[in-house]
Amino acid sequence: MTQVPARDALTIFIDGDEVPGLIVYGLLPPGTRHAAMFPSSAWIAQPEAATFTLHGSGWEVFGWEVPIVIWPTDVEFQEAGCATMSAMIRGGSRVAWIGAEGVPFCDPPELFSPDCMSGGVLGWMTDAGDFGCELDPDAPLSPVADDVLLRLRGHAKGLADAT
Repeated sequence: MTQVPARDALTIFIDGDEVPGLIVYGLLPPGTRHAAMFPSSAWIAQPEAATFTLHGSGWEVFGWEVPIVIWPTDVEFQEAGCATMSAMIRGGSRVAWIGAEGVPFCDPPELFSPDCMSGGVLGWMTDAGDFGCELDPDAPLSPVADDVLLRLRGHAKGLADAT
């Protein structure tokens, strides 16, 4: 059985309709987010991202739901993803990552736990400058390995495991 390319698997919901796109998340301490503009010019067709915030008593996740009208190719996608996660980091996030509807996501205290989020991170960046994104819109989804999830969880200690 042939796996579908990422461009056919990555979706978000806008006004109840499922459309091609992805979700970019940023994890930060509550109340510390500062202005982070979505870098629409990094993407073909300059999409307008919808924002959302999830939170608990010791954590906050800020997010952009990004509709993709025209998918960039391999290198262009990685450049756009890097620019977008960099904007999340500049906004105060300790860790930024890419996901989509249908891939695992768990709130803290299970955030980045392989038991809960295995297969749920498609690209990532930390505020220490570490970055990984093997996602190619023309290839099957390639989520990060569980050992990377554990590294992200360690980097986000105190937030990923907060309540």
